[in-house]
Amino acid sequence: MGLMQQFRMLFEHLPDTDFFAKDTEGRFVAIGEGMLRRIGATREEELLGVSDSTIHPPFVARAIRQDDLHVMQTRQPVIDRVEALYARTRAKDWFVTTKLPILDAHGEVIGVMGFVRPYHGGSGGGEDDEQLQKVVDHIHLHFRERLAVADLAQIAHLSERQLNRRFQKTYRMSTQEFIVRTRIQAASDELLATESSIAEVALNHGFYDQSAFTRQFRQHTGETPRTFRSRRRKTQSKLRTV
Repeated sequence: MGLMQQFRMLFEHLPDTDFFAKDTEGRFVAIGEGMLRRIGATREEELLGVSDSTIHPPFVARAIRQDDLHVMQTRQPVIDRVEALYARTRAKDWFVTTKLPILDAHGEVIGVMGFVRPYHGGSGGGEDDEQLQKVVDHIHLHFRERLAVADLAQIAHLSERQLNRRFQKTYRMSTQEFIVRTRIQAASDELLATESSIAEVALNHGFYDQSAFTRQFRQHTGETPRTFRSRRRKTQSKLRTV
């Protein structure tokens, strides 16, 4: 059994951890079972030789590619970055990503590898994490309602400015943007799982009307709700026929 196969076996037995490897052109050369399920594929062969542009909207694929190139060109790893990535049913969900360059026997960069695991909140920061997690939990439970940042700050016993700094540090976005993204994630579930109209989905997830929903959805995903629903369903159909 080769060294790579041994590493694959190790990663497959790490709970909630998905691994991947790509060549210098951004094509997958290895991908773990967990990531296959997250994307919606069933066999590794479906994605070998495929790039992120097949899986993600163009602007997301470009961002991932730029990130991979930076790791390969600088040889500097990305460690435990909290970011929103696409899941099988959601528009995006929260994950912790680590990436490193792959080197050959001569020390030349031949690709990028990494692993991804779900982000459950907290990073060992004690009370700071607990304060932020209380707010995150409240948002997840009440995102369909009107949420004021001032009220959320009171839950954490922080000022609005302090709360926004905590969100920027952990999620790289403001409190209000986190609320909107949470609504969009949940709305994406309904877009893919039901035949509800765009207007119904908007009203069900805390948006005033279809126009506001479409504007926010496009801003955060790069495409309209209708395009997202059509593209994701076509992608799933394509993967099932590979």
